[in-house]
Amino acid sequence: MTFSELNKQISKRLDIDLEIVETVTKHVFSEVENIMKDECNTSDILFNELFKFKLKSRYKQNKTNKYSSK
Repeated sequence: MTFSELNKQISKRLDIDLEIVETVTKHVFSEVENIMKDECNTSDILFNELFKFKLKSRYKQNKTNKYSSK
């Protein structure tokens, strides 16, 4: 299922305009993006009852390091 299909399904089920549903669902992910880009914030991001974004341990000490395989 794609993100747009999910939004359509939510919109239909709740009888809410599709644009409003898309705005609300995208807001959550844009906030996650902002938190992940913040160089000072190294906390994990938990979506209640769903999943968790965790930083790799090497980034906990210094989030500005460039990604490498080693």
